[in-house]
Amino acid sequence: MPIPEPANNSPRLWPVATVMASGIFATTFVQTQSLGYLPLNSLLTHMGLDSDKTATFFSLAMLPWSFKIIAGLLVDGVPLFGSRRRSYLLGSALVATAAWLLMGLSSGYSQLLCLAIGMNAAIVFGSTTSGGLLVEAGQRFGMSGRLSSLRTVAQFMGGGLAAAASGYLAQYTEGAKFPLAWTSVAAIVPLAGMFVAAWLWLKEPPLPAFVPHGRSWGEQWMHVLRSIWAQIKNVLRLQMLLPALLLFFIQAVPTFRSTSFYQYQTQVLHYDDTQLGWLTLVGYGASLLSSGLYVWWCRKASLRVSLYGAVLVTALSAVPYLFYDSSLPRAMVIESVGSFLQILAYLPLFDIAIRSTPKGSEALGYSLLIGVWNIGLMIGIKAGPSLYEHVFHKHMHDLIWLNAGATLAGLGLVCLLPRKLVDQSEGKQP
Repeated sequence: MPIPEPANNSPRLWPVATVMASGIFATTFVQTQSLGYLPLNSLLTHMGLDSDKTATFFSLAMLPWSFKIIAGLLVDGVPLFGSRRRSYLLGSALVATAAWLLMGLSSGYSQLLCLAIGMNAAIVFGSTTSGGLLVEAGQRFGMSGRLSSLRTVAQFMGGGLAAAASGYLAQYTEGAKFPLAWTSVAAIVPLAGMFVAAWLWLKEPPLPAFVPHGRSWGEQWMHVLRSIWAQIKNVLRLQMLLPALLLFFIQAVPTFRSTSFYQYQTQVLHYDDTQLGWLTLVGYGASLLSSGLYVWWCRKASLRVSLYGAVLVTALSAVPYLFYDSSLPRAMVIESVGSFLQILAYLPLFDIAIRSTPKGSEALGYSLLIGVWNIGLMIGIKAGPSLYEHVFHKHMHDLIWLNAGATLAGLGLVCLLPRKLVDQSEGKQP
């Protein structure tokens, strides 16, 4: 069964870019780990749950994100109401809005958990579809680097604004009849923006009937399964293997940017949570600047040069933290420099993820590569604290040097990447 062509054939970039960015922003902003994190923590604490049970709530609520590849299979392989993109975005916004409204009217643990799982499942489809639009537009217009920068800006703005709103809204949970009412109102706004953007600007030509009329239920299900199998075969290509290994390796290197660094900041350097909040905000701001720089750079140098630079800059981004101490102004400067370099290094990696995704399987291929990235990240944030505690005996500088040195081994993987993917600058690739 042939893979269907990408749905949006409009020659204009801005409508697709706007819909993609609004989808990334909304699905980042409304997550239980973003906007809902502090209000839910406050509410669950008032219910009498300890930190372990609260962590269990968030782990279960975020479970749908572990199955994002399944969403990619459906978004690419099974059109919804004659659409491969638009209907999934509209449905995601509507279902997530309904779930947040019901969460705002609920206060029992079981109801909240079921609604949180359902809400996250809905926005997984919105996030996956937005990723598919990103890859389609990046490949069609030859702007994978600039659109990766736009994606990063949308994601960091969503995460940063959600973090600020989360702390403000948490104060309204105590003693309220509907503790999450205002939080649900805040969540509906970006979801409404995502819905309106998809409704107005995402235009798709009519698709032929996905399942021909007159077939039995058994034949219809076989047609769906064949379409899904065609998607799986389409992404099992060598062109994705080396980029996937590179993404995995960069993230799997034991990192100091995890719970070990939080303990180092609070127990050794004696920072409080308010100071850490300011440091996080400074890091978000510096990250947005790096996105602007890559928009210029990606048109000047080949992606291979950018990837060599990404590995070197990832290693270099660890070095400022060797000078981290209890001085808040110095820590702010170091956080700014370190975050700027780290995100600047990540952008070429997102770029290669777009270029290596097979046509016709944009949502699935991109979700698969980002899934590999996340698996590596889970390994890195677990290995780093283990080494910090049991091998380096809480000597943070040893872990920082290991992180910087081990990252440099990624240069070997960049050498092996196919020429057709990385030897041209943006706008010049075939």
